[in-house]
Amino acid sequence: MNRYRFCILFLVSLFVAANDGAFGASASREISREEVLAKVNGEPITVGRFYDFIKEERATTKMVAPRGKTKDEILHELLRQALVQQRKAALDLDSDSGFVMSRTLHMRDFLLDYMYQKDVVEKTEVTEQEVKEHYEKYNDVDFLIPEKVQVRDLLIRVVVDSTQKDFKKRSKQADKETLRKIKELRQRAISGEDFAELCRQYSQAGTTDASANLGFIQRGQYSPEFDSAAFSLKENHQISKPVRDSRGYHLIQLLDRKEKSYQPLDSTLFEGIRGYLKNQKMQKSTNEHIDSLKNSVGLVYNWEVLNSPDLLSYDRNTWVLAFGETDTVRLGLYEDALPGYKYNMGRDSLTEEDKKVLLFNYFALPVILEKEARKKGYGDLVEYQAEERAFTLEEADRRISAERIQQNFPPSSRQEIEKYYLAHKIDFPPLGVPLHVYHMVFDDSLKAVEVLKQIQAGADFVKLAQEHFPGDSEIKDVVYDLGFISQGEMPEEFYQTALKLKEGEVSQPVRTQWGFHLIKLVEKKDQETTLEDLTPQIQRAINLEKGRRQIAEWEENLFTQSKVWINQNLLKRLTLPKPEG
Repeated sequence: MNRYRFCILFLVSLFVAANDGAFGASASREISREEVLAKVNGEPITVGRFYDFIKEERATTKMVAPRGKTKDEILHELLRQALVQQRKAALDLDSDSGFVMSRTLHMRDFLLDYMYQKDVVEKTEVTEQEVKEHYEKYNDVDFLIPEKVQVRDLLIRVVVDSTQKDFKKRSKQADKETLRKIKELRQRAISGEDFAELCRQYSQAGTTDASANLGFIQRGQYSPEFDSAAFSLKENHQISKPVRDSRGYHLIQLLDRKEKSYQPLDSTLFEGIRGYLKNQKMQKSTNEHIDSLKNSVGLVYNWEVLNSPDLLSYDRNTWVLAFGETDTVRLGLYEDALPGYKYNMGRDSLTEEDKKVLLFNYFALPVILEKEARKKGYGDLVEYQAEERAFTLEEADRRISAERIQQNFPPSSRQEIEKYYLAHKIDFPPLGVPLHVYHMVFDDSLKAVEVLKQIQAGADFVKLAQEHFPGDSEIKDVVYDLGFISQGEMPEEFYQTALKLKEGEVSQPVRTQWGFHLIKLVEKKDQETTLEDLTPQIQRAINLEKGRRQIAEWEENLFTQSKVWINQNLLKRLTLPKPEG
């Protein structure tokens, strides 16, 4: 009995052990997002971060794995990214006074823009009634569509040679003769002749339309005399009396009229007026606010220095404007701004008022407004902090980019250019003169000579090429035509022989590794492509390749100089997630 009980207990213990092992194995397959997959200089890379990185890569590149990458390659890219971020953090930009000044000025601009948006733009409103009132008030000024007429112009110019004697006398005679001619033409038109046809024959108006149709015109496009006559015509096809102006005598025929009208107050015009009125209001409130600031901060100008004919005799640290409780503008800043300000103003010298505007608007006002913005709490907002971080990261990116790659590579040697071209021919236009050639090839030279004699006797090259093509009959109708070839696309002896031919000429048999060719030159391009022509393009490609190598070397150095640990067992157990959707 005891023995039986022992056996039972033994079997139960085996069952429990087996199940414990099974449960343990199942649990071991459950991998937590918090487990550490790798470490970079002590910074943990968790499983969750690994999977999030894959998700981000898929979202930005729209790839699957990313496509073709193994777990090891993806992890390597994540580690590289972490190392680059660590390198950025190690730059310590806050110790660079030049950068700190640049960031300070940038953040001041951000603050002022933010305050303007919140305090002026978002608080300035224009009502529907204001828009309508503006539209009605300025209807005849801004929204008028003026009256227009469509007319034909039969012009006869008064031509007088001013170099001849008795100019005034002959001028009167020419004017009289032109008037007589224009009256005759008007009488012909009134009698029933087609005015458009008369314009085609006689008008010297120089219009693009042969019948001298000027299209729709409005007042002011032509002379006052012309306008007066054209706009006084009442009925379509009515012809004016002769009209004299500086160009000569006109007969004007009315074709159509568009009475004056007004732009409708549709949604587009409504929003346009609203925007204009809002800008007007914002400008007014801004100017009023600036004027109030001028009166409140106590501006004190150092006119002894500012009006001195010799600013160089003063130390650049001398104050030229004091405002507020402790703020000052120094002479050095003022001197640096003077040339550009004078240029923009179009002046060689400045009045006291000009100097006040320069000092206040360029130097005092930004400081005053920044203090006002900070007093309102805009400098404590999340948006401000995010902009400051973004500006710092942008500078860090710029400096890291400068570390990674040398921008100005020395020019490559001729040998390096040639070597790169030969290795990457497919990426560049071919060298030499493009030649359009037909050809046929034979196994022995005697057969090639025999066919050449047939061609010289008048036989058609294309028909013979098709007849003697040894390959697939389906392509014999096109295979003889090589199209345009350039140096390097065919054996050199083939190309050089074709290059020496005249268009339409057929070569003697030319031997290559494929046999004996007869070549007919169809066309030769005038433009030759030389290696010198391609050198700038090749140089850019070489520089890009050098840049990629430099980046790879820089990143490799990051790894070799860092402590990187990878949990290989955990990495083996990980599976790449399937793409969503």
